[in-house]
Amino acid sequence: MDPSERALFINAYGRLVAGVWSEPDQELLLAADPHRLLAEHDLLLPPEIPIVVVRDAQHVDPDIDVQVRAWEDAVAGGPFLLYVPALDELDEQELSEHELDSVVAGVDPTGACCCPCCCT
Repeated sequence: MDPSERALFINAYGRLVAGVWSEPDQELLLAADPHRLLAEHDLLLPPEIPIVVVRDAQHVDPDIDVQVRAWEDAVAGGPFLLYVPALDELDEQELSEHELDSVVAGVDPTGACCCPCCCT
């Protein structure tokens, strides 16, 4: 795969993963018809090449080179191992009063103004 083909693949793969993460219909299509999902992201494989979806556990991100090699192997005869990393859930945290004070309107906790326009 030449560098431009690689860049196109990585871009399409990134859009696919982002779609699966953010759109429930894409998640369902991944399970029901991965060939169609790939095609919607301009990743075309003949229907006879099987696609094996590998959903990663939390905190396990495959190296992009692994996904590129999997694509190259599939184009040469398959199967295609489609890695879809798990989306890390951000920990929900509440900010303390002190932390909130430090970010509200750009004013730091010392009361110093962040710009001269409101101090004149």
